[in-house]
Amino acid sequence: MTVLEQLKNYARTSRMALVNRDKQLSYRELDVRSDAFAAWLLDTFGEDRSPVMLCGDKETDFLPCIFGALKSGRAYVPIDSVVPEERAAQIIADVKPKVIVDFTGNNWGNDAQVLIPAALSKILKRPGTVSPESWVREADTAYILFTSGSTGRPKGVPVAAGNLDAFCRGLLPFYPQEGGVILHQVSYSFDVSGCAVYAGISRGMTLFTIDHAMAANLQECFAALEKSGLTLWVSTPSFAELCVQSERFSQALLPCLGQFLFCGEVLTHTLCDTLAQRFPSARILNTYGPTEATVLVTAAEITEEMRKDSRPIPIGGSIDGVTLRLERDGQVITGEEETGELQILGPTVGPGYWGRPDLTEKSFFTDRETGLRGYRTGDLCYQKGSRYYYCGRADNQLKLNGYRIEIEDVEANLQRLPGIRRAAVLPVRDGEGKAQYLAAFLLLEEPDGLTPLKRSIALKRQAAEFLPAYMIPRKFFAVDAFPLNVNGKIDKKALAARLEGTP
Repeated sequence: MTVLEQLKNYARTSRMALVNRDKQLSYRELDVRSDAFAAWLLDTFGEDRSPVMLCGDKETDFLPCIFGALKSGRAYVPIDSVVPEERAAQIIADVKPKVIVDFTGNNWGNDAQVLIPAALSKILKRPGTVSPESWVREADTAYILFTSGSTGRPKGVPVAAGNLDAFCRGLLPFYPQEGGVILHQVSYSFDVSGCAVYAGISRGMTLFTIDHAMAANLQECFAALEKSGLTLWVSTPSFAELCVQSERFSQALLPCLGQFLFCGEVLTHTLCDTLAQRFPSARILNTYGPTEATVLVTAAEITEEMRKDSRPIPIGGSIDGVTLRLERDGQVITGEEETGELQILGPTVGPGYWGRPDLTEKSFFTDRETGLRGYRTGDLCYQKGSRYYYCGRADNQLKLNGYRIEIEDVEANLQRLPGIRRAAVLPVRDGEGKAQYLAAFLLLEEPDGLTPLKRSIALKRQAAEFLPAYMIPRKFFAVDAFPLNVNGKIDKKALAARLEGTP
């Protein structure tokens, strides 16, 4: 596995692998500690290759456990510290791990052996060597991430070691240099963290950690970033939007920063424009990819021309080794600017869903002509030249007063209005679940001094320039900041809770 080979190479140097508040972990220490954990797993569980559960935030020993599991030929399953216990219990019941590394202090009530930090520390200090013969191989599962399921129960997405190797081969050409410092803010339970954990370590970079507590306190976060020497920023757009609300977030704070890399959400013109002004020497890279196809499959450097274009910010072209195509009604689309469902083919496409052959058969396939593994994303896109443009989810349409509406379409047009930094739109439903009207939550560039009523009247008038009447929200709510979920995306469930009882 590429990342494990590179870890061994950089362990011969004095490079630093991780900075976590006042703690540091060198590549040599990371290699030695992960070897020790791998040796313990092999000694304790032998040929039983059950996945290893890792529960926590950004604890320093989390990373050695990840690479230790991989070195022992086992997958790991990360559960973030803020995940509700009921949901964590569902994941544990599905995976049935033999060992749980728990940094949270929760009582999981499971038959697995639970390692608390004190016990884990002793294991990681034990001498132990592991032969590469024991490492996960190309077809072996490297990790399992659990995403939201339509039934309310999380569904597991396994990713193989070969998928991660293909992801690294495709992404690393977009990394500007070997070494440097990469932001490590994204939760381990969100696949975008692979940009730091896999691509970053493969490039010999230092992972600079921002944990949940620090991310929630921008003053503390900025104080840490100022000393970080950060060269590559990786996050969702929402986290960057949180940061740009402070004028302090600029090139003066991060003088070494050369590139932003965004994934996981729609990137807006407003954010791109703000970052271009604040960080004139930094490139902005927009990417796209579902968990099922290993982190990301497209990339585009955002130019001034793209920022000024009325089209959405493009998600770019496919990374090396990935084939993209659009289909509509079972037919491949060959013309430009025709919208269809995006399908991904190639070595980054994973094996399917954990223990769910029914869902796997529905979304994954093997292409008859090429023999490539494929995945039906459910995302609507169109192509112009070599670039793809995201148009929203095929299943995120709703019918309102007889009209079909794309939520992302409404959000994108509201974000074109002056003074609007970001918009999140939700349907307000009746007791039977039928959509009655749309409500919009807006993050303003700066306070407008208007009452809610006057703001609503003004915005409806402005939105009429871009949207038909049936797509204009009935209600508008200004927010100081959007609530973010564990993956750093806008938490629409939290916004929906604010709407409960709204007439």
